[in-house]
Amino acid sequence: MNLIAAIEWAEGYHRRGLYSPIGVTFHWVMAALMVFQLAHGWYLGWQPVGGDKYIGYQTHTQVGLTIMLLGTLRLCWHSQISGPDTVDEASLTGKASRLLQSWFYVSFFALPISGWVMWSTLPSDLPLSIAGLIPFPNLPFDQLSEGLQHRLMQWAASAHYWIVWITALLIPGHAGAAVLHHLIKRDRVLPSMFDLNGPASPGVVGSAPDKGPVA
Repeated sequence: MNLIAAIEWAEGYHRRGLYSPIGVTFHWVMAALMVFQLAHGWYLGWQPVGGDKYIGYQTHTQVGLTIMLLGTLRLCWHSQISGPDTVDEASLTGKASRLLQSWFYVSFFALPISGWVMWSTLPSDLPLSIAGLIPFPNLPFDQLSEGLQHRLMQWAASAHYWIVWITALLIPGHAGAAVLHHLIKRDRVLPSMFDLNGPASPGVVGSAPDKGPVA
């Protein structure tokens, strides 16, 4: 399946007010990685200084870089297709949803980049990679003075700290809003994230072939 065919296939879902399996996969994989990162970062913060903690931060940084790559792919994918009409974007709810989505995209990039900056200020020979597969270089901070490296570490750590807390507070709000839509507004926001059966109407791209009337 080439890109054009994949877009047409996904649009078949969107015309029914559903998210395509590609969009749903992006959502749940990245949600799982973000929750893991929040829990793992909290865990590392309580660990004593030593080799295990150092390797743990290497893993933490590499998972963050993986999230950044997935966020880039997801952003490219969303730039090619129109999403399903599950919320009135002109309403207060729609504007809040758009703002929340924009923040999550900011966190997909700001958290890994700030983590990358922090890791690059550490005197380490441990290599970085994306998902353990794609080598990723450190920033060339070893050429800077120790004082400047220390300030970069502090700035990155402060940014990382606040973005983590804001994101951690918004995730329950995001989940709660989806449940609110389902229980009170009775719309398709939450079901659209689980319904992967695809368009059932003949003639809609992505639907099963029309077999004609049943005798």
